[in-house]
Amino acid sequence: MNRSAFYHLLQRYSDGTCTDEEKKLVEQWYELLDDDHEAAVSNEEIKSTVDRLWPVIKEKTLPQAAEQFPERPVRRIPLYVRWISAAAILTAVSFGIYWIAGNSHRFSSFEENVVTEDLTQTINHLSTPDTIYLPDKSMVVLEPGARLYYPDSFALAKREVYLEGNAFFKVTKNAKSPFYVYSNNIVTQVLGTSFFVKTDAATQDVEVSVRTGKVAVYENESQGNSNKRTEESTGVILKPNQKVIYNRNDGHFRTTLVDVPLPLLPNSQQEETVTELNFVFEESPISKVLACLENAYHIEIITENDNLGKSLFSGDIKGQNLYDQLEIICQSIQATYEVRGTRILIKGDN
Repeated sequence: MNRSAFYHLLQRYSDGTCTDEEKKLVEQWYELLDDDHEAAVSNEEIKSTVDRLWPVIKEKTLPQAAEQFPERPVRRIPLYVRWISAAAILTAVSFGIYWIAGNSHRFSSFEENVVTEDLTQTINHLSTPDTIYLPDKSMVVLEPGARLYYPDSFALAKREVYLEGNAFFKVTKNAKSPFYVYSNNIVTQVLGTSFFVKTDAATQDVEVSVRTGKVAVYENESQGNSNKRTEESTGVILKPNQKVIYNRNDGHFRTTLVDVPLPLLPNSQQEETVTELNFVFEESPISKVLACLENAYHIEIITENDNLGKSLFSGDIKGQNLYDQLEIICQSIQATYEVRGTRILIKGDN
C-alpha cells in the first residue's frame, strides 16, 4: 500500500463504506498514534490524519529492507549444463593426473633399469670418439660425452645395453642372442650388423641409421605412451643406407636415406662395405646405369617414365658419392632426382 491508497481507505472509513476487515485494519492503525484522536470525518481531517499516521505506519509496519534492497532475480542453471560442466572438470583433472603419471614413469624407467641390473658404466670423457669392446666382442664407438651401460657378461637369450648420447655399433653376429640398444624411449634390435644411434640433445629425438645388415627399431613399451600408438608409430625395419628419425613428441617414425650412402658388396649377406666400384660407362642405357647403382648401394631407384631409362649415358663416375653420381647422370639427360622416403625418383620429360 502507498500513501494515496491509504488516503482513499480513510475516506471509505469516514464514509462508512469499508469492509469489516478494512475497518478493523484502520482502527489498528489509529492505535499506533497512542492518543485518543477521533476518526477523521472531513477531507481536511483525513488529510491531517494521513500526514500524521502514514509515517508511523511506514516505520512500524512496512519492510524497510525490502524497499532499500529489492530482491535480485535468481538465475537458474539448467541441470544438463551442470552435468556437462562437472564432466569437463573431471576429464581435465583426470588428464592432468594421467599426463603427470605417464611422464614421470617414462623418464624414470631408463634409470630404474640401469640401477636394478647393476650394469657397468663407460663414459667417453675425451674430445674424440672412444672405442670399447663388449663381452661378446661387439665394438662400440662412443662419441664425446656418450655413456654406455652394459653387463659384465650377457645372458644367453639376449644381449642388452643402454645408451645415452651418440654411438656407432658393430655387433658380433649371434642368431640365438639378439642384441638390443635402449636409447631414450626407443629400442634398436639386431642380430649382427653395424649402425649408428644418435639422440638430439635439444629435442630428444632419436636417429638410427644402418650401415650394414638389418635392424628393427620400435618404441620401448615400458616407456612409450600406448594410447598414442598408431600404425605409423609401432616401429620400422631398416636396411643398409636407410635411417629413421623417431619424433619423441608425437611418437612417429620417419624413414629416409642416410646423408652419405655407401656402396656394399654385391652379396647382401656380407656385412662389409666396399670402398670403390668401377662406375665407368660407355653409351650405356640409363636403366642399366641405375641398376648398377641400385646393386651397389642397395637403394631402389625408379624413373618417372620408361623413356628416361632408354637414354644413353657415357662417363666415369667412380670415386663420387651417390648423390654426386646422380647429379652427373641427370644433367646428361636433362632430368632431376629427389629422395622420397627410402627410394630415389628420377624425373624428366624424355
